Amino acid sequence: MSNPAPPRRAGRSDHADAVRRRATAVVRASGMRRAPFAPERYAGKCGVAAIVAGDIAAAPDGDPVRVEYRASADGRARRILLVVDRRLPPHTPQWNGAVALGLAETLVPAGVAGSARPALAEAAAADLLLPMAAFRPAAARTDLTMDGLRDLAARFAAPLRLVARQWLASGLWRGYALLWREEDDTLRLRWRAASSGRFPPALALGADASGVWAPVSRLFTTQRTGRPHHGVEEVRAGTAVAWWFTRFAAVHDGARGARGGASVFAMVMLASGRPEGILSGSSK
Repeated sequence: MSNPAPPRRAGRSDHADAVRRRATAVVRASGMRRAPFAPERYAGKCGVAAIVAGDIAAAPDGDPVRVEYRASADGRARRILLVVDRRLPPHTPQWNGAVALGLAETLVPAGVAGSARPALAEAAAADLLLPMAAFRPAAARTDLTMDGLRDLAARFAAPLRLVARQWLASGLWRGYALLWREEDDTLRLRWRAASSGRFPPALALGADASGVWAPVSRLFTTQRTGRPHHGVEEVRAGTAVAWWFTRFAAVHDGARGARGGASVFAMVMLASGRPEGILSGSSK
């Protein structure tokens, strides 16, 4: 008699698939089919009893939402509350993003920890605010530019980060979305998304922009002038120099709450899945 195979442990891709299926089921159960998708209507399906405004401890990369588990008066039941930064006006893209992120946190299995957990929660939040069935057709008709990114954000009432993440997940373009934030006179990478889910070592969170982009990069021009720029950029993505077509725009990083400051958002567009790919373009 053969020995039974040991049970397979759930991997990162298994968790990702399960979480996204849960998010899709929540959207379907809500009955909403067209943008914008109001995240508060998902609360009951996620087991959330209430969404309240509150004070969120200031932190450079802190989320503008906190999930709280409170026991009932008799201690027999547990209520889930979402506490959203009171400085965020309700039903704005930033507030919607915060609520979606909090709801998504309830969909991530308890055993998922470390950097995988916020990544899964953000992917699920994108699925709640920008369900692929509605988002992909809209994105396919939208110019792959910063203006196009903002148009989709306005249509779906969602933060730029979630829109960029979902656009990459749609398969309509390959590359990276990167948020560079000025801290103590240094631009550092504070958020990232990739079509492949993988990044060159140089794009580690916290990386100094001067170690990636050439001194004459349009990234720094955008930082200085506040005006959008685009073109083929020389970058040090690994051990060799690569060339990326990139669009830059100065943004107010409000995706994580009212604490966000001036930042530069970059859309890197590759003609292939490899870092050396180049995709040309002409609009903003």
